[in-house]
Amino acid sequence: MDHNITFQELSVLWLKKSICGVCYTYRKNLESYVNHLNNYLSEKKIKDIKPYDIDIIISELSNCNPNTKKPASKKFLKNIVACAIRIFDFAVENEVIYRNPAKNKKKEIPKNAPHKIVSAITPEQQQLVIDVEHRAQIAAVIMMFMGLRTGEVLALEWDDIDLQNYKVTINKRTQRINTNKYVIVPGTKNGKNRYVSIPANLSDWLNKQKVTATSYLVMPNKQGELNSPTQWKRLWETYQYDINYYCYVKKCKSQNKPYHKKYYPHGIPRVINKFNPHQLRHTYATLLYFSGVDVLTASELLGHSNISTTLKIYTHLDKEFKQLNITKFNNYIKRDLDINKIIN
Repeated sequence: MDHNITFQELSVLWLKKSICGVCYTYRKNLESYVNHLNNYLSEKKIKDIKPYDIDIIISELSNCNPNTKKPASKKFLKNIVACAIRIFDFAVENEVIYRNPAKNKKKEIPKNAPHKIVSAITPEQQQLVIDVEHRAQIAAVIMMFMGLRTGEVLALEWDDIDLQNYKVTINKRTQRINTNKYVIVPGTKNGKNRYVSIPANLSDWLNKQKVTATSYLVMPNKQGELNSPTQWKRLWETYQYDINYYCYVKKCKSQNKPYHKKYYPHGIPRVINKFNPHQLRHTYATLLYFSGVDVLTASELLGHSNISTTLKIYTHLDKEFKQLNITKFNNYIKRDLDINKIIN
């Protein structure tokens, strides 16, 4: 390999090697990280890149990600640095350089870099998931009350739902293989099958959905087959539109005002915020927390590969909602310590 090779030339070779046999989504993520690195290093010769160059990338992305116009999240910075480490390791293996300039740079990521936190939907939105009928409603209900990921609910079959024993078996998911095609693959994201309880009061509703179903899939497209990414995106958009229209009509009626027809050409005003599918899964985690489900059980129900992921969610919820009960402390101070001298 040429010792005068540029970062861009090397990254092309590395990427070609690294994307062999990986899924479409992972490949697109790697390509994105490489593009970000090339924004700073493309014309630099590999042998001339120093650790300080990596510091500059971390610093500038920490201030502003050019794609989002916001400070890059800690997770994004870690992924960028991890990608850089792998590219420079490739250069070391091929004796272009003898030291990896990105090594140990994860330590340089600012501690105050923002964490990307997915918020749960509001109680009002939760009730709307229950109230608003739509073809996507069943997917939303399952994600909110059983914690399935989007790929898991799209691959879910009616045979996976045991209504007699109130249990869902999650043993497959969708995987994107190109711009607009999913296929169903065995196993979950962490490689393990899991079993999730069905809330008892949802059983009858799910049974009615099953009786009227025309497909083996719980959430099929209009032809009864697996949704494509575009079909699913469009379905979710219409679902959010219907929820907003439902709220708009309800608001107009409460104020004795006239309201437009559903597909009014000038648009319906937005009266409630949109939410995305992943927020429903986070809502499930929040409901587990409020129900007093311990973190280990919650981790198993959510199918997290590492309990630390669940701990982060629970810790965030603790900070947001848990009120420190200091009654015992106050009683101890009042009963056992003489603080009158301080007071007086």
